[in-house]
Amino acid sequence: MRIKKNDNAYLQDLKIDICSDNDIYFQELALLFDKQRFLDLLPSIRRTYKIIKLFSLEDFEEEVDSYEKECFLENIKVKIDLSKYTKITEIKESFPEFYDFIKTSNVLPETLEAECDLICYEFNRPPYFLEPIKQAIFCGAVNDSFFQPTQATTVDFSVISAWPTLERIAIFVSPTSTYEDVEEEFRKAKEMMKTDKRLSYYKPRTNTVPNVRKYRHWYWEQIKGKNGKTLEQIANEWANAHQDQEDNTTYIEVLKGIKSYKKLLTS
Repeated sequence: MRIKKNDNAYLQDLKIDICSDNDIYFQELALLFDKQRFLDLLPSIRRTYKIIKLFSLEDFEEEVDSYEKECFLENIKVKIDLSKYTKITEIKESFPEFYDFIKTSNVLPETLEAECDLICYEFNRPPYFLEPIKQAIFCGAVNDSFFQPTQATTVDFSVISAWPTLERIAIFVSPTSTYEDVEEEFRKAKEMMKTDKRLSYYKPRTNTVPNVRKYRHWYWEQIKGKNGKTLEQIANEWANAHQDQEDNTTYIEVLKGIKSYKKLLTS
């Protein structure tokens, strides 16, 4: 019996190691990085970006950062080989500015970022695959350190606005996100509001003053222009209006309530 030659044996040299204890993440990563079309792209991509020796996953962030800075300082420019991709016409029609960028030579770090975006588009994957794609290119291995289908992060809306805006917290979700994932990222978002100096304007308050509506009413009754009322008047009117609740508000309570509200206004 004649043994059929395994024409895909060469893929073994291109195989991407996947390091993740999360079964859902492992599957999502494997179903991209085991695609023959993706693996066939790797040698060409590595030649384009002059990657001779692969980095370890542990050194990925530091080494790639150093590599990109060096390329930027030396003004190394490269051009993406668009012939490798099948969706260029779609991109040209749907994202003309992006197409104009990727069809010309650009500084290497920017081109690399754009090509990773292009790969996401080519293989119908969302943007959170971008860093794992870089890991696959530079390391021949990926982990889930940068794979975040569910993520609490700050969003700078000034990039889509005509003027600078304050950053906001957003939680990004994906089809694989679970309630537990979102809950965990929600906790992270709350902590970021407390600790990130860039988000100090959030001034989070974990407790609502139970009587804030009443205190606000008293506050405005006292400063009502020329018709501002005394503490005694405010207390008596409030008590009369809430007789059905057996409210015996005194001017001392009004004084404390207004002070409490003023303190809130200064926070």
